[in-house]
Amino acid sequence: MPRLPEHPHPPDYGSLNLAQAVQLIAYDWRQAIGGFGVGPRTAEPQWADGAAVQGLLTHWQNALQEIGFLDPDAPKKLMPRLNQLANRAQLTQEEVHILRGIARAMRPGLQARKGNG
Repeated sequence: MPRLPEHPHPPDYGSLNLAQAVQLIAYDWRQAIGGFGVGPRTAEPQWADGAAVQGLLTHWQNALQEIGFLDPDAPKKLMPRLNQLANRAQLTQEEVHILRGIARAMRPGLQARKGNG
């Protein structure tokens, strides 16, 4: 007569507890009735078009000149580099709005008007 092993399962694997067994059965039942629909967690991004990015860069150029960061007589390579950065970043419409808001907030005239208003 063959001898039965001491353990009914390999010693490397533990047995399932009740919660794990219920979870596996529930998963199998759900898969049997069609599984789970998988949808995207976020909406598709609305990419900014070239005109929006160009408008952003113009806005930034004006703001940077107003705060004295960009000398209009010697702009050097700042604006072409910002242009490359903006295009490489593949900005969304929301990001363009955020960056334009930052440019608006750093303008000295706007800050003075807020203090008086």
